Amino acid sequence: MARRTGMVGGFLGRVSSLRPRLDTRTVLEASTLCMALILAVVFRVLKVRWGPYIDAYDPLFQYRVTEYVVKNGYAAWFTWHDTLSWYPMGRDIAHSSFLGVPFAAAFIYQLLQFFGFNVSVFNVCLYFPVLMGVVTCIVMYFLGKDLGGSSVGLFAAFFTAISEAFISRTALGFFDTENIGIFGMAAISLFFLRSTRKDRPAWEKVAYAVAAGLCLGFIFASWGASRYVVGLLVLFMVASLLTNLYTRDYLVSFGVTMGVGMLLGTQVPKLGVEFLLSTENFMFVAVLLTALVYEAVRERIEAGRLLLMVVGVLVVLAAGVYGLGAMGVINPIGGKFLRVIDPRRALANPLYASVAEHKRSIWSRFFSDFGITFPLGMLGAYFALKNMDGKRLYGALYFVSAVYFAGAMSRLSLILSIPAALMASYGLKELMTPFIGAAGRREEARRARRRRAAFGMSKEMALVFSVFIFVASMPIFWGTAESANVPTQLAYSSVPALLGGSFPQDWLQALSWMRDNLPDDAIVVSWWDYGYWIEALANKTTLADGATMNRTQIGNIGKIMMLNQSGSLPILEKYNATHIVVFNAFNPSNPSQAIGHGDNVKWTWMVEIPNLNITEYMDEKGPTDKYRTSTLYRLMTRMPDTAFRLAFSSQFNFVLVYEIDYEAAQT
Repeated sequence: MARRTGMVGGFLGRVSSLRPRLDTRTVLEASTLCMALILAVVFRVLKVRWGPYIDAYDPLFQYRVTEYVVKNGYAAWFTWHDTLSWYPMGRDIAHSSFLGVPFAAAFIYQLLQFFGFNVSVFNVCLYFPVLMGVVTCIVMYFLGKDLGGSSVGLFAAFFTAISEAFISRTALGFFDTENIGIFGMAAISLFFLRSTRKDRPAWEKVAYAVAAGLCLGFIFASWGASRYVVGLLVLFMVASLLTNLYTRDYLVSFGVTMGVGMLLGTQVPKLGVEFLLSTENFMFVAVLLTALVYEAVRERIEAGRLLLMVVGVLVVLAAGVYGLGAMGVINPIGGKFLRVIDPRRALANPLYASVAEHKRSIWSRFFSDFGITFPLGMLGAYFALKNMDGKRLYGALYFVSAVYFAGAMSRLSLILSIPAALMASYGLKELMTPFIGAAGRREEARRARRRRAAFGMSKEMALVFSVFIFVASMPIFWGTAESANVPTQLAYSSVPALLGGSFPQDWLQALSWMRDNLPDDAIVVSWWDYGYWIEALANKTTLADGATMNRTQIGNIGKIMMLNQSGSLPILEKYNATHIVVFNAFNPSNPSQAIGHGDNVKWTWMVEIPNLNITEYMDEKGPTDKYRTSTLYRLMTRMPDTAFRLAFSSQFNFVLVYEIDYEAAQT
């Protein structure tokens, strides 16, 4: 019996030895990370209290495409010609949109169905942004940990979890390309930097480079701003050559990452092989050639002359790329991308300029969006350059370039959210080093003792500093909580005001009415902003939506709205339009007071995009009589001409649907 007991005890002892030994520090670190992830979820799902709605405009398109893929299969997406969009041409979905977001959501839906979870496509799309936000926080933990240790990783995950700029694009219902784009940028940074570490075996470096390339390909298939990632990698390689941090591992990692990514990018129908002829991809080739030349001569030339040679080669190749672009051999950077690179340029196309997110940022926005993380990020970039190695150089370049682009366009504050969290975490860790006790790693403890001795630090000062950091972080919490605790745009019908104790439901009412009462072949005219809503929720054909870059088509809609009935009817008849929708956002208590969200404040773009004369519609006194005789004004004020019959009016009269009677206009 004793022998049997001893055998059992020995077996249990061997089994217990296989369990991972978790020390207090590991448990504390895991618990802190879990708390950050819980915060990430909570801040992103607060909107559900006002109802489970897809947010904004573009996410409705992504949801509609996901439904199509689930119903018809992935292959059907490549040949889908959507007849509800861009009437009468229709829309070639494969060559005008990215597949990453709808394919990823469709895969998750099918995976959940396979494991027996009875969820709807709508709910998968609704919570997909939350999932990507949480996964990005996890990636940021590992990226920060690689940069400066566990404390940096935890702070990075925490700052990412509560970043107002990042939450705005990963909150409940914001089912759009940025979900994958920002995650991919963080993941590429993690895998690429790991592939350049000298202490890893060759096969592991290549594996990480391939992983970075796969993430790059995923971004190419998902996000129009993917060229920023290419530019960042090119910038890092140039900087590493100029600062003498370059190693052969960088060349291999850079080549493998970009090679795999570009190979996958050419398989995306919207990009195709022509994608290889873009300026940023030619810059990749130029930098790759420079690195190869550097490898060939680095042992034969002294350091000073080698640096001059690198600069010379880079200048010559950059001039060559510019020349090829000027000659039309490669695709030059243009449009809003050129405006981001050179913020002095005005957006010449009023169609781009009409989008509020394309406006230039103001300095105060950096602090309202990021709070203390922005100055901490600047401090972190300083420390990174002061204690520079490859990882820190990359982090500093990521932060500085993102600050530049975020300043050029307000929408790009999203891009800054990741490097701001990363460098703020590193800056905070460096700032707190003098207060770190001897319990830390030996090197950190030695640095802490030296700084305490140099600056006369004490436990009391450590307490004061900790309280200061806590108090300075509170505005981030309050600001994030306030911005996250609002309904989705559809839930308040683009009129963010409480009326009778609740938000208006006018757009939901109008879309529901159009879905149930308009014939299947109805052709609905509205300003392009609302096209996705009408297509996805009312299931009706529209002339334009958020992806329509055909200025002539949108210009014709502008003419329909801004000309009088005799001018607008021929254009409507040309399109076989059956109904027209106008959105008049005003204060119900004072109908003459406009709320800045409807056609009544967007109408100037309806004049400028079709090149009508704005001075005929507005003078120094305000709107003119020509504006008051326009079709839009008469429809918004419910004084339609003979061809328009009011078919539906929402609760607060914000959304009006008119039926078009061409015969009545002839009598």
